[in-house]
Amino acid sequence: MERLLASPADTHVVVTHGGTATLLLAAWIEMPLAAAGRVQFGLSSGGITTLRKNPRNHSHMIEQLNDTTHLEGVTAHG
Repeated sequence: MERLLASPADTHVVVTHGGTATLLLAAWIEMPLAAAGRVQFGLSSGGITTLRKNPRNHSHMIEQLNDTTHLEGVTAHG
């Protein structure tokens, strides 16, 4: 998280699995990591979550959580 925040880039793409995503979200909102094991963000495979840092007051926002609209009409092949 420190490397992402210290980066001069405006946009980052992070691809991860559920447990790591939960820890990332907890760190983003500055939730104590010890509490992260007791929360669920309801993340689905392929879901897109958008995080944003407010430039005015530097608050951390979860702007979009687990958006899966891009998967509409996609079917699994088995």
